[in-house]
Amino acid sequence: MTATAEPREPGPGRVEPAAAATPDAATPVAASEEPTATRLRGPVVREDAVQTVRLLAVAFGVTVVVTRLYLALTGYPQIGGGEYHLAHALWGGALLLAGGVVALLWSNRWVQPATAVCVGVGSGLFVDEVGKFITRRNDYFTPLAAPIIYSTFLAVLGVVVLARHLPKGRPRELAYAAVVRMKDLADGPLQPTARTALLRDLDALRTQPTRPDLATLAGAVHPVVEAAPVETPRDRLDGARSALARTERVLLPRWAHRLLLAAGSAVLGLLSLVGLAVLVALLTAAPDVQIVLDDRTVAPGTRPPALVIASAGEAVVGVLLLLAALALLVGRDRAGTTLCRAGLVIALAFVNVALGYLDAELVVVAVVVELLLLVAATRYRTRFLYDEA
Repeated sequence: MTATAEPREPGPGRVEPAAAATPDAATPVAASEEPTATRLRGPVVREDAVQTVRLLAVAFGVTVVVTRLYLALTGYPQIGGGEYHLAHALWGGALLLAGGVVALLWSNRWVQPATAVCVGVGSGLFVDEVGKFITRRNDYFTPLAAPIIYSTFLAVLGVVVLARHLPKGRPRELAYAAVVRMKDLADGPLQPTARTALLRDLDALRTQPTRPDLATLAGAVHPVVEAAPVETPRDRLDGARSALARTERVLLPRWAHRLLLAAGSAVLGLLSLVGLAVLVALLTAAPDVQIVLDDRTVAPGTRPPALVIASAGEAVVGVLLLLAALALLVGRDRAGTTLCRAGLVIALAFVNVALGYLDAELVVVAVVVELLLLVAATRYRTRFLYDEA
């Protein structure tokens, strides 16, 4: 008797075994069997990284300055009293946790600046108490605390400078930037500046020959963005900016801005030249000269390294600022602003680290004054010298 097999439909819950197939040379290989490209996992800088990290640095610096001033004015109060003391490092840790939760929980465009503020303020409150963590006696006022805090602030600013110079025109960077900017498209009408930036990224991505897949994606999204509704600019913000610009033009014409910048450079330069006198006294080791710094007396004949570095740096800064004031007064604006900015950058990036070890309160005042003068010099270049160039 011979049995013949009838073809049967696979019933529910049954899986029929597939017939073994022998690949033939003429049979094309399935797409899943083709060698796949290597997945790229390198870090990609966000398109708003510079602004966000700069906001973090500002929040960090302002928090440290405000905290130190508040504690000094209120006599260093203790929250909790009795057996417990709620140090502000705990509040800093809570803000750091809140910033992390916000960043992990939501995807809106406001998440980045909100996280930057939480992390900046939280890390400022935490790092401000570093003196308690590096000394056995929990000394908040240890001389090494201020250089550590200031070096941390400079490190964050260094990240900002580094982010400004990282490449951002490769296909992956363009695709990431376009995806981030498309959040504005999902939230509703686009602002004109956001629409322009998004179209610019898509146009650049469409011309990338190395990633035809991303170029195709950009070409498909481009008409969607072009057809998206555009939001009318907010009159309140534009009105405020226009009012500030008009006020600046009225109160600070070029001659007044130049005079203010020259006066600030001259005063700060003369004050910085005190470092030259201290340096000469240290190097000559005059026995009749007694140096008193922050209620501490420097023994005659000794040369503390931090004091030598700070006084030498202050001398250099003082000379540069006085030259800047002279150049501004004689009408050499470009040279004057360059010398002023150079002196202030040296003071902010190097001198204040050593100065903070000697006098923490003095370095807080110096940083605030130097930053204000640096903003004035930068604003002068933006208002008047860039147009000339």
